[in-house]
Amino acid sequence: MGWLSGARQADYARRDLDVLAGRLASAGVSTTALDPARLAEIDQHAAAVRDILTSEGGTAGVVELAAYAQGVLDAAAEAGWTPESHTTASVESTTNWIVLRLLAVCALTDSSPAGDVPDIDPLLFT
Repeated sequence: MGWLSGARQADYARRDLDVLAGRLASAGVSTTALDPARLAEIDQHAAAVRDILTSEGGTAGVVELAAYAQGVLDAAAEAGWTPESHTTASVESTTNWIVLRLLAVCALTDSSPAGDVPDIDPLLFT
């Protein structure tokens, strides 16, 4: 029954990432109003995140993306940054990196298949 806990993990991870996207949007940060240069930066961050998560045979599924985003948020919180404290006028390079990295994770989540469930039993589909 490991697949059931995997499905639950994926649901929780997707919920956490939806909350993150909502927090970013509430802070005025989203990809909808970005110029092409910023979108290209987000694409580069997304590629970097995907490379980090898959470098040693891992996957870039929703559970891994949520864990990665939480790590970024934890490090940012230690530096005193939260999505709610972010201002769109801020151009500090660290803040900019955090925002771009989190937007990249959200973009990867949006492109992640809905059935992205870790530890699923392949015999269920035979």
